Amino acid sequence: MANKAPVSADDRTLPIPLVMALPNLWKLYNLRSSPYFQATLRQDSEATPLSLFVGRHEERQRLLTAIGGSRSSRQAVAGRPGIGKTTLVQAVKADALAAGYWTSAEIIPISADLTSEELIGQLLAGAYDSVLASSAQASGPAMEAAQQLVRSMRLRSGGFTVSALGFGAGGTSTQAISTPPGALLLDGPRVLRDLLAFALEQGACGVVLHLNNLENLAEADAARAADLLRSIRDQALLLDGLHLIVVGTTDAVRTVVQSHTQVRSVFSDPVVLDPLEPTEVHQLLQARYHALQLDPSQLVHPPVQAEVIDALHGLFRGDLRGLLKALEDGITALLGLTGNGDYAGPIGIADLTQVLSRRYGLELQNQLGATLWQRLAAWAARDAQAVLTQAELVALWGIKQPSVSQTLQQLIGAGAVDVLPRKGGEPLQYLLAGATRLALG
Repeated sequence: MANKAPVSADDRTLPIPLVMALPNLWKLYNLRSSPYFQATLRQDSEATPLSLFVGRHEERQRLLTAIGGSRSSRQAVAGRPGIGKTTLVQAVKADALAAGYWTSAEIIPISADLTSEELIGQLLAGAYDSVLASSAQASGPAMEAAQQLVRSMRLRSGGFTVSALGFGAGGTSTQAISTPPGALLLDGPRVLRDLLAFALEQGACGVVLHLNNLENLAEADAARAADLLRSIRDQALLLDGLHLIVVGTTDAVRTVVQSHTQVRSVFSDPVVLDPLEPTEVHQLLQARYHALQLDPSQLVHPPVQAEVIDALHGLFRGDLRGLLKALEDGITALLGLTGNGDYAGPIGIADLTQVLSRRYGLELQNQLGATLWQRLAAWAARDAQAVLTQAELVALWGIKQPSVSQTLQQLIGAGAVDVLPRKGGEPLQYLLAGATRLALG
């Protein structure tokens, strides 16, 4: 009998590990995953598509009308945190894209230490990404000049992500571009102007850019933030073909966009968002339930009673992000405790608030420490829904005004207290955030 060839280690059949499906308690409701996600809707996302966008018809049309009625526009969207400003602008950009404007799903972030040079660079990078998103094979001198500056900027910041698709294969020539620090101030506006002209020549109706989180800049130094926009007004903001939408809290938009006449005169009146109505929140959730339906032949079971949505809407005062997070936190905790594979009906407000009170209370106490927690408790003991000024908090807490100011800064940073938009010269007003009111019962 012939000898068998030795079996190498590579030829041995290795045992295949058993793959066990991880638990998905949302299946109890015939849902693939949680419908209470807080991520921004995007035109390029299957998980959070813009088809789930609900409401804001008037504001959406107002923004689009300003874009469509001018060769260059500057608009601001304002409102409380979590109210849906960023998602609205994402929907507007998708509408503009369908109408022949060039844009991308990317959002240009604003940081607290942004300089004039960096802001010009952000606008140039946003325009460059928008051109590539709409015309991946775009090439020519304007594209090469833009790519060189954007590449230099992103390499210096440690975030190089420029696609090579911007380069043409042929022997196109490009203007010499300086790339040392300061180059963006010297060459950036010209390169941005040429890139916008290139987009218009290629058939684009314009380029739509989205600057987000204006409050990051305003909170660091409101006066400097306003000066920053003024400093690039003529260089970049007024360029033909550029349509800019700036997003921030109401106070940030008023401070930065409306402080200087030179800036205020070139921006449209801010679009200030009110909270979605409770009926619109129900429509939003129904759209998500439908999109996440696991078995089309079976009905989706709403995880919570309708009254829960209405109660949380009032508690969070239209903060959609806070409402969705509370639903996800509470339902996930309850399913982990009681989920046994059988549908037990929608969760009621008593069960949800009980688990959220315990969870948020522990989180805040651990995050803030005993002293700040006691001050929150004193506020809630007086009236959990009270809107108070710093002078009233001096009396309530029995501490001096500088200590009140420092305490509020810490509480706002932790998300435990909200500050209302300033009304003229009146003192700022503060109130307990929805999660804090849940934590304090």
